[in-house]
Amino acid sequence: MVAFDLLIACFALVSPQGKHVVGRRHVVTSLAGALTASSLTGSALPASAVVKVDASKVKTTKSGVKYVVVKEGACPTADPTGMAGSCFPQQGSFAIVDYTGFLPSGEVFDTTEKKGGKPLVFKLGSNQVIVGIEDCVNQMLPGEEIQALVPSALAYGEKGVLTGSGEYLISPNTNLKYFIRLKKVAILPS
Repeated sequence: MVAFDLLIACFALVSPQGKHVVGRRHVVTSLAGALTASSLTGSALPASAVVKVDASKVKTTKSGVKYVVVKEGACPTADPTGMAGSCFPQQGSFAIVDYTGFLPSGEVFDTTEKKGGKPLVFKLGSNQVIVGIEDCVNQMLPGEEIQALVPSALAYGEKGVLTGSGEYLISPNTNLKYFIRLKKVAILPS
């Protein structure tokens, strides 16, 4: 079954006109890396852009990000009430997350998996990530996993994202889908 899913993923990276959205070498090395990593670590394959969602479970942040909780989170056993600041994200605390960003085509444009599996660490309220991600993380508990649809205005808006060669990695006014896992919340000791 895994081989079939990987084959479908390869076809998803080719446009309807038969033009490659990403290079063949990139697809082969990405899939080979994912298979190797999953077989060595026993972990699941990377996040997928295609997830069936129960419409009744869709939540919306105050700013307009739509998301679904895929896996529930909980306060750490060392801080079950959140009094030590390791449970509920708040302005000034640090969030440690794994994420994968998907274009509307399903193509991954950024992921912590490509960065050696190192999670992203950012300070809430410091404009270190797009507004849509911060809005979602502010509502999550450690261990929680979500799929989110971030409107373009809360992502890269009218500017989009250009590569070094001047091509758009993310076109202007593009809504983005994210898989986000909140690993931990931390505050600096006073």
